[in-house]
Amino acid sequence: MSVPTLPEGSVLRAAQSVRHVSLEALAPPGRLLIIAPHPDDETLGCGMALAAALAGGREVTILLLTDGEGSHPNSRKFGTARRVAARAAEFENALTALAPDKSIRVVRAHLPDGKTTDESAPQIVDRLLERRCANFESIWSTWVEDPHCDHRTAAIVARMLSDLSNAALWSFAVWGRFGERPVPDRLGMFFDSRFHRAKRDAMDAYVSQMTDLIDDDPAGFKMPPALFEHFASHPEVFFYER
Repeated sequence: MSVPTLPEGSVLRAAQSVRHVSLEALAPPGRLLIIAPHPDDETLGCGMALAAALAGGREVTILLLTDGEGSHPNSRKFGTARRVAARAAEFENALTALAPDKSIRVVRAHLPDGKTTDESAPQIVDRLLERRCANFESIWSTWVEDPHCDHRTAAIVARMLSDLSNAALWSFAVWGRFGERPVPDRLGMFFDSRFHRAKRDAMDAYVSQMTDLIDDDPAGFKMPPALFEHFASHPEVFFYER
């Protein structure tokens, strides 16, 4: 996936004139499942909404598809096991920043980062059914048009679970908000000033992704400064799916 340096694109242009959606629309009272392809997508894509949902009494489960080990695949200082451990610690710190003293159930699928396919989705759903973790009132996932295979897989899993449970389904755009692509009609924005600072703090928790902590992989990921500021300040971008 090619990461842009500036926050520009058709989705963001369309977002300038769309309505803001309420927490009640995004997550009716009850159980909410958030499907994140990697540790940090839950913060970048829906951190404020996640914090608002917990504050509003929703029971939140986060399904992490991968451990995020693919961000710096050539690093020697941070081998695979160390990257996995770092991302896991960052994830916990981010959740603490977003929702201190709140209980969040986390389910980890441990799929290989950057290697999921459409065919991965039924296997994930079967595993969730085996764990009796498939009954929710609402589901959020990354957008199917996000240009990353793991983000697409998350969207397919979300659709399958929504079909099974009749849950309300929303997707949040992470990388798909940048660049040029068709924009669905049912676009909504979410912003809650109570959790604006908490989202920035949660983003800061992802040191391996936002800084030069891992500095020995020229092909590794580092969030461009302009995109960091965008994610930290812009309303969250949601699409109503069903």
